[in-house]
Order: sequence, then structure tokens, then C-alpha cells
Amino acid sequence: MRDMADNVARWMEEAAREPTYLYPWGSLEADIENKGLETLPLVGYGSLVNPDSAAVTIRDRMGRTGLSVLSYGVRRIFNYVIPEGHMRYDPPTNPRARAALNVRFTGAINDTVNGLLLEISLRDIQRLREREIGYDLYPVACVEWKNPEAVPFTGYILVCPDEERAGAIRTDSEIEPHRKYYEICRSGATQMGKDFLKVWLTNTYLADGVTPVEQWEKEKFPEVRKE
Repeated sequence: MRDMADNVARWMEEAAREPTYLYPWGSLEADIENKGLETLPLVGYGSLVNPDSAAVTIRDRMGRTGLSVLSYGVRRIFNYVIPEGHMRYDPPTNPRARAALNVRFTGAINDTVNGLLLEISLRDIQRLREREIGYDLYPVACVEWKNPEAVPFTGYILVCPDEERAGAIRTDSEIEPHRKYYEICRSGATQMGKDFLKVWLTNTYLADGVTPVEQWEKEKFPEVRKE
């Protein structure tokens, strides 16, 4: 275990040397092509884990690798305010129930997010850009979920900052998950297996960054629980 932690820590340093792309990721496509690559390795951690939701944006057949991963140095929270003009889901059940998932980049090895590795082709990047409004792309150290002792690698993860950008603040520490969106994300995690779902419930937090969604759904959204 110590060797694995050391390997991850070293790879976190390697990942930090890769560029961060601030929304709307101006040079992303050119950088991918200049590296001789065809895809962006993206860690989906919310609705993109759900195959039906992901298919709306990721249409290239190479997009879904099926590889579950664990990313380090990030904390998953429901604090992204879904824009009213881009509401793809049902109207919120109350004015505060309009949060989508986000991650906070902490750099701490104990903060982890389990997700699905997606290979986003150049043809799909513009659709991803239009879907993930206000999210930056951060390089992040990853390991295979089912083979944690494998060599780590670098993926990218979507991070919406708390500060004002282009005249807008897109996060809120007092909102609750949008119910339909939550069901989509939870269904995706469920399809990845019981162990994956268990970790998803315990290391996903409300907008306060402290309360696990497992606790919240037991109290406020018990009908979503099917296991």
C-alpha cells in the first residue's frame, strides 16, 4: 500500500506539469493534434457515467472505454448551479434544488473521485464544450478502479471555479442536488457495480463540501434508494 501511495504521489506531480484549460478551452483541440493524439482522456464523474446521458454528447464510438478509474486530489460536490437557459432536466422541485456535480481541486491525495474514463474525440469536443459551461479542464492523476496497483496515468477532469468568471459565479454552497439529475448520476454509478456505487455515495458531497449524499438521500430523497 505504501508503494502504491508513493506511486500516486509521484504521478500527481507529473500530472501537475500538464496544462490546465480554462473554459472555453481555447487551444485544446490544437494541443491534442500537436501531440499526435486523437482524443482527450476525460474522467466522467456525474451524468457522463450514465450511458444514456453521455451518448447525447459523446457520439464517436471510441468515446466510452468502459474503464472505471479513481482520480486523486479532487473532491466531488453538488455545488454547480444549473443555468436556467440550459436546463436539460425537469424543472427543479424547489428553487434551491438546482445543483449539478462539480469537483474541487484540492491536491490532497486523500481526496478521491471514482469515475469512468471517456476518450473524447476531436469531433466531440465542441459538444462537450457546449454541455459543460463554465467548467475548466484540470489534469489529474488516475489509477484503474479494479487494478489500483497498475501504473498511474494522467486524465482530465471538469472543475468549475468558485470565483466570478465572465461576470458570473456558477457555484453556490447552499443549494441542493437537482432531483432528476441526481437520479441520472446515481443510475450511472449503479450500473458500474455495487462497490462503485458505495464509494460514489460516500465520497460525493452536498454543496457544503461536508455532508455525504448517502446521508442526504436517506433523509431527503429516500425514494431514489432501490438497493
